[in-house]
Amino acid sequence: MKQTFILWASALILTFLTGYIQSGISEYFPVTGTIGIDGKKVSYRFEKIFNDQGNYIFIIRTDNPDIEAELKWKHISESEYNSIKMDKVKEALTAEIPRQPAGKKILHFAEIKKDGEKYTVPDKPVELLFQGYVPPMISFLSSFALLGGLFLSYRTGLSAIGGIIENKKIKKFSLFTFAFFFVYSIAVTPLRKSFELDAINKKVVPITELYDLQSILLFLLWIAAIIFIFKTRIGKEASLVFAVATALVFLFT
Repeated sequence: MKQTFILWASALILTFLTGYIQSGISEYFPVTGTIGIDGKKVSYRFEKIFNDQGNYIFIIRTDNPDIEAELKWKHISESEYNSIKMDKVKEALTAEIPRQPAGKKILHFAEIKKDGEKYTVPDKPVELLFQGYVPPMISFLSSFALLGGLFLSYRTGLSAIGGIIENKKIKKFSLFTFAFFFVYSIAVTPLRKSFELDAINKKVVPITELYDLQSILLFLLWIAAIIFIFKTRIGKEASLVFAVATALVFLFT
């Protein structure tokens, strides 16, 4: 009983750590930072992907009431930047960039001014990708299926080092893992992609655009895992290898 609890807890911790690392190395991780002006903090956050409703709202937070700022933005293909004067709202400055069609990319940065001094943040313009609005439930289902599959893949792999009793659970856990990745790859990902492409009730999307490399690799990986676990004598060792491979696919695709 104690060993079972330790294995479940270990799988949960590994899932959390993997998710945390992935969020930090993702190409869409926001650009954030803080600078000091007259001894007071000025904090900013530039998103790299936007799939919410309405316009994109950019916010600079500061406890310095005397600064002003302008948000600069342009389409990737344009040469001239649009300039938006940021409005003061309590301890923040805000500006809105009009929502762009799904798939469009812009570059944006901010210029902060105080007593004739100008501060540009960040060091270089940040690319922002606009997507169609993705309902919270779809985002939740996508995350639940993906992280649930990752969690169960760890649990499957850990069963390989848990002794004879745990070894007998490998086949069962591998089936649950495959089920999660099947739902993620075949059902949830195409639905999420349809929303991201703003295609629901509007256009027919080529099937190649409804899947991504990660969902395809995870699906194929666990088809192979099921074959090795059920049809070979190295099922125990294979479960551990496929758990590690799943983590690598999650992190780097």
